[in-house]
Amino acid sequence: MSIHHLLELGNKYSKKDLSEVLGRPDLLNVREGIYHIDESTTFLFVDLEKEGKEERFHFDDFFEEDFFHWDSQTTQHINSPRIQEIVTGKRTPYLFVRVHKKTKSITNPFIYCGRLDYVEYERGTSKPVHIVFQSRDYDDLTTNDDLIEIYLWKPSKVGGITRTSISKVGVVSERRTRNYTKPNETERKGLVTSRVGQGYYRQQILQMWDNTCPVTGCNLSSILISSHIVPWSESTDVERLDVNNGILLSPNVDSLFDKHLISFEDSGRMLISNKISDFILSSLGIDKSVTIKTTEEMKPYLGRHRRKFNEFNLQFISE
Repeated sequence: MSIHHLLELGNKYSKKDLSEVLGRPDLLNVREGIYHIDESTTFLFVDLEKEGKEERFHFDDFFEEDFFHWDSQTTQHINSPRIQEIVTGKRTPYLFVRVHKKTKSITNPFIYCGRLDYVEYERGTSKPVHIVFQSRDYDDLTTNDDLIEIYLWKPSKVGGITRTSISKVGVVSERRTRNYTKPNETERKGLVTSRVGQGYYRQQILQMWDNTCPVTGCNLSSILISSHIVPWSESTDVERLDVNNGILLSPNVDSLFDKHLISFEDSGRMLISNKISDFILSSLGIDKSVTIKTTEEMKPYLGRHRRKFNEFNLQFISE
């Protein structure tokens, strides 16, 4: 049985746990972020936030889509023998990540994030060399809060600036395109499933809206719905995966938005249907004076949504 099949994606593992699962007592003594378990396998142990470490240890490690940025040890360059084994595919990296090394002085376990495949390295970087991998096991449909937190973490969350010039923002790999399917009605309308909106599209929407509904301020991401502004049935394949065609809403707000009972101006000011009274808005916890943030890229989608909103309200008035 392969090492990957002995581990579970998204599970928590201390080095003690791994030593027991794999029968490798030497893992208990590993202090570095890289461990070569055999001739074909390397474990990468990564702390995303580098609290208390010297500047030379402020490595540039983070997920970007299903790609993982990684800084090697400060002794390694692209031609180091072990790095070359990774580059050529002779050696497969297994990724273990935690956001914080410790919580209240207690050492945190790592989250198993799966296997990595080498993609490219940043020319000019050495000791450490900056490498970009693609995650072979990236889980677009995960409901695992630990994985979601790791996937969405960026240096900017702690006031840092990524030093790499390589960007994978908006790069949709062939593997993910093949795996992406239209959400079914249960997933789309379920109020307590984090699969609503489904896949990497949802991950991008969560990140774009800072895990918060811009109308209600709710930040319980497990109930928030990543809605398309222009519905799936009316969107092109590109528009269906365009993060700018997405908005993160609380279930009650999403229901109103989906039925064109509310819409938004390009400025972000909320428009309210004649069918919705102040009492209804108040009972739903919605402030009718709210203004959401918008981008230039969102405005064409908002315009199309408003046309439907206006048609709906004209029809109501004529009745």
